[in-house]
Amino acid sequence: MKKTKKSKIVLPKPRDATGRVKLLKAIPYKGCMTYIRRIGVDYFEYIVVFDKQVYSNYWILKPDKGKKDLTKLQVDQAAGLAMAGALATVDMHLGAKLDKETEATVSAFEKNRPNS
Repeated sequence: MKKTKKSKIVLPKPRDATGRVKLLKAIPYKGCMTYIRRIGVDYFEYIVVFDKQVYSNYWILKPDKGKKDLTKLQVDQAAGLAMAGALATVDMHLGAKLDKETEATVSAFEKNRPNS
């Protein structure tokens, strides 16, 4: 900050900083705000505000070898993955239970996982 002769404070003009953090989605879900962001090229995160608490998680997804950026499909899939995590976080805190069909699907999937 600079002071002029009349002691007025002159603030510097802000620089244009577009492109670093991009909000992909901001939606309410069961009374909680959910935000999906992309930071830089490979960092995706969700932020959920639930009961005056903030919950978040992130993923780092690297572009294909030799590429500088992710494709639109990869960005959409990463946002979908983040949204699924955010919604699951809200459901967990609300105490939601799976229906029998979904529970059977999850059980079958867990049996076939290589590291279970």
